[in-house]
Amino acid sequence: MRKRNKTIAIRCTEDEYNRMHRRAAKHGMKLSDFVLRSALGKKIIVAEGLQDVVRQQRAIGNNLNQLTRLANQEEVNVIDLRKLVDEYKAVTEMISEVLREVR
Repeated sequence: MRKRNKTIAIRCTEDEYNRMHRRAAKHGMKLSDFVLRSALGKKIIVAEGLQDVVRQQRAIGNNLNQLTRLANQEEVNVIDLRKLVDEYKAVTEMISEVLREVR
């Protein structure tokens, strides 16, 4: 069963209808999601290019994991990565917070 199972019908002018569609499209959202967020007072945030940042952050994380694994196996000698890993975790948490707000 669908989570959203209630329907609300509203009347609006042609101009209002077009403006709502344009604003939803501007934010990259479906009209129903845009209207719901607006009506419920939720933030509408445009985060263009964030997916590229997330992809790069994941790649960096994978590289850190590989380096850590090799260092633990004593395959390579690596400087202490704890500070770098802590900074990586902090940036990842910031990105996650933005993603939670966007969704």
